[in-house]
Amino acid sequence: MEHTDNQYDVIIVGAGPAGCSCAHELLKNNKKVLILDKAQFPRHKPCAGGITMKTLKHLPVNIDHLVQHKAQDMIFSFSKKRKIKLNHTKGSCVMVIRDKFDEFFFNETVKAGAAFTKINKINKIKLIEKRISITFDDKTYSCDYLIGADGANSVVRKLTSSFNYKNPVFAYEGLVEKKGTDYPTEFIFNKYGYAWIFPKGNHYNVGIGNLISSSKSKNLTKKDLYNFVSDRFQASKLEDITAFPIGTEGDNYRAQNNIFLVGDAAGLAESLLGEGIYNAVLSGKFAGSSIADSYNNNISAEVAYNKFLLHLTNELKLYRKGAKILYGFPRISYWMMRFGLGKKFMDGYSEGKTLSEIMGKKSIFAN
Repeated sequence: MEHTDNQYDVIIVGAGPAGCSCAHELLKNNKKVLILDKAQFPRHKPCAGGITMKTLKHLPVNIDHLVQHKAQDMIFSFSKKRKIKLNHTKGSCVMVIRDKFDEFFFNETVKAGAAFTKINKINKIKLIEKRISITFDDKTYSCDYLIGADGANSVVRKLTSSFNYKNPVFAYEGLVEKKGTDYPTEFIFNKYGYAWIFPKGNHYNVGIGNLISSSKSKNLTKKDLYNFVSDRFQASKLEDITAFPIGTEGDNYRAQNNIFLVGDAAGLAESLLGEGIYNAVLSGKFAGSSIADSYNNNISAEVAYNKFLLHLTNELKLYRKGAKILYGFPRISYWMMRFGLGKKFMDGYSEGKTLSEIMGKKSIFAN
């Protein structure tokens, strides 16, 4: 669905969960919305495909038909002998094929009234009086608000702000066909960071990553992923290998000039287990509602969204503290998980709580 009109209330760059969540909030308030993306859906999206219960609370679409597995059983492995096995009937998250999830979410957003244009390249973004001009493929469009929902390598971020990632983190993932043994959802912590096994219908999504990065960190390679799969699955064939960045450095990001970054573009993935979809959906939703409120009640959308970001990035800092303990002191973490913290964590995630709520604090994002 392509529109030729070049003036919109809001233009969203990126048609993933962050962009679509934002669009849904705006469309509920009868705003004129254009989504731009380089991809034509369906498209491949490297991602483990785990969607937590707290994310389902905020999704504007029902994805029950996309669920391939519910993580009722979960293992945290610190070594071959030190493993924490956890269980909850509700499950800590549901597993989807990310390509299919994104395609469905995108199609539902277009059905709700968003215009969509496939683009090749954004040439420039300019502020002209109180409106924003965006030029792509030598066409110029304008809007009141621009949303950068274009991932960890965000072009909108690079063209409109000085915010950048100092020590970007990466992950490698691939698919292993299911054969015989059933493996539960598992996180494996190692000297480089972590690895995961996420069950799907006929395969496992497996990957490795390093969420606590610095200039001295070892760069992960495909060989590290092959070695992990060979050790765990006895040399099973590994397919669809992809490397991807994770945006985790948004602790101090704040929006300005009516240009709002959301999701990984704003560095809002958490650094404990690398979850990005929840904060993508949440930030997109709050960016959209802040803008809708600005039209309806003559308040500053920028002030409202930055107030939200203050609370969210405080939550991210809590995840970062947890990550430093988990990855910096694995033996201590094992004993903490074994004697109560693991069950508390599993129960909280399965009940749709944030980390703050699990630790006994109130979350402003519950509703």
